[in-house]
Amino acid sequence: MIVTIANIIAILGCILMVAVGYIKNKKTALIVQVIQMILLSITDLLLGSITGTLINILGIIRNILCYKNSLSKISIALIIIASVYFGYSHNTLGFIGLLPVINNIVFILFINTKSKVGFKILIIFSMILWFIHDLYIKSYVTALFDIFTIISSVISIVQIKKRLISLF
Repeated sequence: MIVTIANIIAILGCILMVAVGYIKNKKTALIVQVIQMILLSITDLLLGSITGTLINILGIIRNILCYKNSLSKISIALIIIASVYFGYSHNTLGFIGLLPVINNIVFILFINTKSKVGFKILIIFSMILWFIHDLYIKSYVTALFDIFTIISSVISIVQIKKRLISLF
């Protein structure tokens, strides 16, 4: 029953995840993403992933700081330190529980890449880690959306490469 409830909540979060991709205004996208992350935090909590929940909460904090144009090197360092701390002290899932932590650290370190292909690779890496985590905790809806995101990112990379090749 809990798995079903969690996956219903995940559907709402995933719908918002897709919607973020269509929102042109950065501040609006950040707000919608915060709501999405709240829903996915609840999903992770219901399915027993404390680190997934805490990492999503750190993502919410990151987005709020971005919204307020306050994401500094100090706040990035604090988020990384908090991620490591949560991964060490609140992980109940072994290696699987570390995947959201690893993802959060890599994501926040490389989020400002100027390369479109580099950003898509970052998304693919992130979604692979979340896919493994989500499948393990039985967040099947989220795992499915992780796969869709990976596929769309690969397609995007191919399109970018084709455009670059056609320039020559």
